[in-house]
Amino acid sequence: MKQKIFISILLVLLCSFVLSCTINTKTLFEKDFVFVKGSTIEGAIQAEGYPESYWFKAGAKHVIKDFYICNHEITQQEYMQYAPKEYEYKLILSGEPIGACYPAHHVNWFDALIYCNKRSIDEGLTPCFSIGGERNPDKWGTEPTSSKDPRWDDWYHAQCDFSANGYRLPTIVEWEYAARGGNGLTGYQYKYAGSDNLDEVAWSFFGDIILESSQEVMQKKPNTLGIYDMCGNIEEWCWERYGNDTLRRYAGGYYYFKDEKDFVLSNLGYCGLLSRRNTTQLGFRPVRNAE
Repeated sequence: MKQKIFISILLVLLCSFVLSCTINTKTLFEKDFVFVKGSTIEGAIQAEGYPESYWFKAGAKHVIKDFYICNHEITQQEYMQYAPKEYEYKLILSGEPIGACYPAHHVNWFDALIYCNKRSIDEGLTPCFSIGGERNPDKWGTEPTSSKDPRWDDWYHAQCDFSANGYRLPTIVEWEYAARGGNGLTGYQYKYAGSDNLDEVAWSFFGDIILESSQEVMQKKPNTLGIYDMCGNIEEWCWERYGNDTLRRYAGGYYYFKDEKDFVLSNLGYCGLLSRRNTTQLGFRPVRNAE
């Protein structure tokens, strides 16, 4: 028993050491966010020979404003600046790799909102998200742990001020627009984000190596905008709700998917907010309005 406790403490200390480096967030924004020129998109968008996009489909119209998007999934090092106290222990138990350049996974939707607002405040930006009319996450109270928690309704129905200049989660349309290369979607439409060859742009079960874990970010070919890992490493939270009062949408491809069609840009998913089983493969990449 004592040996197990000692090993647990040692692992926590190791995790803290690996992720302890600080980051200049201003430099991070200047280096790692990509400008995406907005556009009005009408009608169907699809890769030749594949189904049309669920969002960019016949009869649909989307007005997309200019925005910036992080060119990589938020890493463990970046996330640890604002992560909940138990996150290090969650990483250890996950069995996934621990390291500064690996994507932050096991992140629920609530924690992604907290990260975006705290980082916005630290950088002197106006936070986008509010709960109960309050934008400072330190005043949101304790995060609910289930839909039966009396605080759940307030947290789940968080508001987003899309006019604010802080960090936020992308809408599902913004995410797919950026993954497809933006620029009015007038260019060639790839099957995946930046290629018709999955192994070129994504970590997946179908690559040269059979994967058993996520990989460091930005190791594969980026898409035409210079954005990495949008089709395969971990999946990424988006803003919209899905159906009932416990689900929010995500996008992207999980490295362990067993069917190549799950990585096609036209296919999207959904996930429970807090289920530990369902957030295993989930992280996020923030966006910002173009000022």
